[in-house]
Amino acid sequence: MSTGSTFLTPRQRARELAFQFLFRFDQENESNPSPSQIEEEFAKHASHFQTREESLEFALRLVKSTLSELKTIDAMIKKHAENWRLERLGTIEKSLLRIATAELLYFKDVPASVTLNEIVELAKSFGEADTPAFINGILDPISREPQAQAGKVPSDS
Repeated sequence: MSTGSTFLTPRQRARELAFQFLFRFDQENESNPSPSQIEEEFAKHASHFQTREESLEFALRLVKSTLSELKTIDAMIKKHAENWRLERLGTIEKSLLRIATAELLYFKDVPASVTLNEIVELAKSFGEADTPAFINGILDPISREPQAQAGKVPSDS
């Protein structure tokens, strides 16, 4: 998977890398990995790409936050995905929603508008024509949740 973009900022590249990892992870149906397993698998995944250290660090932080808080993240997505069960979502949509929700809920150093814009751009690159609007329709209300506005930090970060 590649966006074909000639230049990505370090954080854009990190989100893309985290998305690709979570997409593959979801496809392989791995469940309840330990933090060390996540780091090991992520290192293997990242070794296939030439990526700056700051991108790798942000991507790993995003992956670990997403997987360690998956129940909370999935509950938040379910709450706002009207008429959609999480199981019915495609892997692309689910992976994008999960990393964006993790970023909205747990990364207080990133403005919600930046997260929304960056995930919509990834949705344009990797999803179907209607994916960006679908993703934005779920993430916009999540960004206004009290948890997201407080910038809560997960315990394992």
